[in-house]
Amino acid sequence: MLQLLQRTFWSLYGRFVWDAQNAPWKAPQVEQIVGLLKARRAMPGEHVLDAGCGTGDYALALARDGFQVTGIDYAAGMLFRAQAKMPDELAEDLSFRQMDLNARLLFPDMHFDHVINISVLQVTVRPVFTLGELRRVLKPGGTLLLLHVPKPEAHNLPLREIVRHRIDNLEEASLWRTALIAMKAWAERTRHARYWTLEE
Repeated sequence: MLQLLQRTFWSLYGRFVWDAQNAPWKAPQVEQIVGLLKARRAMPGEHVLDAGCGTGDYALALARDGFQVTGIDYAAGMLFRAQAKMPDELAEDLSFRQMDLNARLLFPDMHFDHVINISVLQVTVRPVFTLGELRRVLKPGGTLLLLHVPKPEAHNLPLREIVRHRIDNLEEASLWRTALIAMKAWAERTRHARYWTLEE
């Protein structure tokens, strides 16, 4: 039941809030991720798994740069937004599939040249299991690019201030988006996300 609620929440958040946030850090971060994989690319068309692709920003950028990309996410709303942003000319190089990072991935061993996991591992149920699955589907000598954001300073603020700050960063606020933002902030506050130190 809890998993169904989480999946529903992330689907709604992905569909109505994720891309509506003003995130000036996003474009430079996407560019940096693409640059890191380009530096590791041996030939055009190498296959990338975007594990926890959200609304597809990294997957789209990688496909535009000549990679074959499979984006997976367990939230249908995230995938709906990702699919809606995909231009027809990328249809052969990019696909999105619903898949859960808390379960065995539906790919054979050593299938991908590169795997990226951008700010997702902290919300998996068994991070060590998930990392094992990402390693299993990665070819020997391939690239695993893992990004983990440390706990933001804002998370120490009162819940009301966190919610207000996030609403201020929306392109267009609404009661529906405010409710979803408040639910996400509360979940983070009640430790449904892990924030590891560098040593951990």
